[in-house]
Amino acid sequence: MFSADDLEIVYGSPSVRRRYLNILISQTDREYLGAIQRYERVLRQRNHLLRQIRDGSARINELAFWDDELVKEGICIVAQRLAAVRLLSEGANPMYARLSGGSETLAVSYQHVSRDSIAELMGAKLKEQRRQELARGITVTGPHRDDLALTLDGMEAAAFASRGQTRTAVLALKLAEAEYLKRRRGQEPVILLDDVLSELDAARREQVLGHAAQYHQALITTADREAIAPQLRSGTARFSVCSSKVQLLH
Repeated sequence: MFSADDLEIVYGSPSVRRRYLNILISQTDREYLGAIQRYERVLRQRNHLLRQIRDGSARINELAFWDDELVKEGICIVAQRLAAVRLLSEGANPMYARLSGGSETLAVSYQHVSRDSIAELMGAKLKEQRRQELARGITVTGPHRDDLALTLDGMEAAAFASRGQTRTAVLALKLAEAEYLKRRRGQEPVILLDDVLSELDAARREQVLGHAAQYHQALITTADREAIAPQLRSGTARFSVCSSKVQLLH
């Protein structure tokens, strides 16, 4: 599904993008969902302990157990996110090129604590940040601090992309998401595109609608009837919704 709220994947905070990844992966991987739930419990316990140590009511050596638990669950989360983002990138990059006519290059990547040994470097990072964590009473390293990066021609999309480019980038990501779910589930999803054509030029509109038409079921809403070119209307059912009344258009 695409809606205007999805633009927050670009404009929002890293927590928005982490939530997007968590929801996407959890739809097809119950093990990942369990790891997220366990990680959040461990994180709460560890943060509570950090504050106790800071206040002098607990000893620093008590952190060792929670460090190990955090790393154990963090490894699973980071590995699954890396695999998911790799598949998303493989779909989103060419999709963006198609929608934009090849005018820019979209790159999607996962930014995390390490690209090598996740366990070793995450554990080392926890120890390295110990003083800062005790001062703040929170865990500052781990997948709860990671981010999904979207760039256009190497420039951060949130800072440099136009509204049309941003909408195209998110559309490319969401359409790549549909292919990801199809691959993982073995069946084609229903495509829901809400007000998808706003802020897109005619060429990009045509590409979006042309791609959506390849799916067996696609529901598209727009406030502009003329946004859908006549050649793309064949084989579709069109409805008008006005004053709570639905009317079939011919």
